[in-house]
Amino acid sequence: MTSNVTPSALPDPPRTPKAEATRQRLLDLAARSFIDRGYEAVSLRDLALEAGVTKGAIYGHFRSKGQLLVEVIRTELESRDAALDLEVAAADPSAMFDLFIHPGSRELRMLQIDAAAASRHDADVAAGMDEIHRVRNAWIVDSLGGVADAETIGFVINALSAGVGAQESHDRDLPEVDAWRRIMGRMFARVARELP
Repeated sequence: MTSNVTPSALPDPPRTPKAEATRQRLLDLAARSFIDRGYEAVSLRDLALEAGVTKGAIYGHFRSKGQLLVEVIRTELESRDAALDLEVAAADPSAMFDLFIHPGSRELRMLQIDAAAASRHDADVAAGMDEIHRVRNAWIVDSLGGVADAETIGFVINALSAGVGAQESHDRDLPEVDAWRRIMGRMFARVARELP
């Protein structure tokens, strides 16, 4: 790790509606910039210029570029996960598709690939992503309550998502959505039959 900072997973919440609006504008701009150009290619100076604020204003909301990336991912995950029903997915294996390979989540997966690379050298990204994964895995396990090997299923869901993201980051051609759904449905149905 290159940072000696003891990271905290969450930045302080904005104290005023104006601060909340600025924070949201920075998150939106950072998300778009990180997706379009890649995390490493975007500087806080670039973001400040594009947002029409000072670099210090960004630091007023986020301790570092790494923490900003983590908050972009956390926000995107919360938005996407709010639309998912894990209990339905557990009962219908073909619904597992939407948990990790839905084409609408491509940009989120690209951000997560950048975060995985950055985590190797940035303590803020590593700590933030660890917290995201810990909370998310607990949510998956809780949502799959009573399903045998729920923790392993959660790990597999995240591992498959990361693998799909890696394929996408290399601009590989992906199968048609209906073919993915069919194959994943068969795979998860077979796994579900074999679970104790």
